[in-house]
Amino acid sequence: MSAYIENNTLSVLNPITKETIDSFSISSKEDINKAISNAANDKIWRNLSLSKRCYNINKLRKALVKNKDLIHKTLKAETGKPDFDILIEIFTTLEHLKEISKIARKALKPSSRNSGLMKIKKAYVKYEPLGIAGVISPWNYPLATPITSSVEALLAGNSVILKPSEHTPLTSILIKKIWDETSDFKNSFQIIMGGGEVGQMMVESEDIDIICFTGSTAVGKKIALACARTLKPHILELGGKDPMIVLKDANINRSVESALFGGMSNAGQTCISTEEVFIEDCVYNEFLEKISLRIKDLKSGDSSDLGSMIMPENTNKVKDHIKEAETVCNILRGSTDDGEMFIPPTLVLEPTEDLQIVNEETFGPVMSLRKFSNEDELIEKVHKTGYGLSASIFGKNKYRIDNIVKNIKTGNVSVNDVLTHYGIASIPFGGEGLSGVGRMHGKEGLRSLCRIKSVVENRFNFIKEMWWFGRSKKIEKLLEKAIKLLYR
Repeated sequence: MSAYIENNTLSVLNPITKETIDSFSISSKEDINKAISNAANDKIWRNLSLSKRCYNINKLRKALVKNKDLIHKTLKAETGKPDFDILIEIFTTLEHLKEISKIARKALKPSSRNSGLMKIKKAYVKYEPLGIAGVISPWNYPLATPITSSVEALLAGNSVILKPSEHTPLTSILIKKIWDETSDFKNSFQIIMGGGEVGQMMVESEDIDIICFTGSTAVGKKIALACARTLKPHILELGGKDPMIVLKDANINRSVESALFGGMSNAGQTCISTEEVFIEDCVYNEFLEKISLRIKDLKSGDSSDLGSMIMPENTNKVKDHIKEAETVCNILRGSTDDGEMFIPPTLVLEPTEDLQIVNEETFGPVMSLRKFSNEDELIEKVHKTGYGLSASIFGKNKYRIDNIVKNIKTGNVSVNDVLTHYGIASIPFGGEGLSGVGRMHGKEGLRSLCRIKSVVENRFNFIKEMWWFGRSKKIEKLLEKAIKLLYR
């Protein structure tokens, strides 16, 4: 196990050594209510100017840089990730904070709108805070996911209550400490601790105005149902079964390297990890030959290419998927250190349609390789699971690529690339179907955390408008003429 709860105490373990790193008290109902009360009374942050909110987020970013080594050490202890994976997570987080603050300055300021023929009216849109944002984050990226979601909610003017995963809460606790040391707004960003029951109290609270959840589709569905009872807004970034599509004119060497990085980095524990590779049949053998050689160069282990699995439950699921596939498929593997939390990088060749690895999210260092002969067959296979988070396409024929992009039901597509779209703060991120609802990142994500309010002001205050009651017949005739003239 990576954590356990006993006598209302949460103990966090190193996933590799199983040693206890730290222990904390679970947040009680009273603790949660106090946090909500503090957030509800936090009028100062809500009324702070957009410019000052951006200033405080930039202050936080600079403080994170100063504490980079401590953050690195904390991430290492609670996840067992290789140093490079940790460095990438820190880099991605800092880049996002820097860019999203710039985006917020434009995206969240009142925007003027064209009033059409109503020239005597001034029309604009305001982006106001919703109030309290409840952020529930997962265990696979303990820095990037909770802090980017929380920061976007803060930039929108909301107070944030964060519940990090009980399996990897240490990084979030450290971020809260850094926030408190560098900010005068302690109640604007608070943390509560616990498992699913604590998250449930957040979701069901009538005082929390929006829920931002990243995690499994199963839990996401429960949150959607709970929010539906009060029509509470929610943003759900859920599971994925992300396909990579290799067309016959693709650069095979780049496709192979992209597949390995997309599927194996972070030991495959990434929501946008490449899980299925669909290769056009005429280049399948060439792709297979090259990736068969490269997979042997990769290793899972302490200080290796691939690090530890984080969650024992997830580790067992991944092993079950591989074990089932072994009975009917050829399997190719890299190497691994000894240890129950290390899984070698694995390729499953031409799995049958009934296998778990085809029908479920695996969430580990495992990819399936399958042929396709035409685009109709391809699209049908891609849509089989109902997931639609991300996809990648490799090839040169722009017409074919555009046609596939148009027909795939997914929130994000990379062309001749993989994963990097998540690191571009200006574009929205989210899924379709079983992969979630709503968007984070970009101006779309920032605005989804706001109350979007349309305002119309009258420029000239006459006693009454010409179309109000008591109007003359001339107005009706004028309107008749205007319709014929303007809209024919």
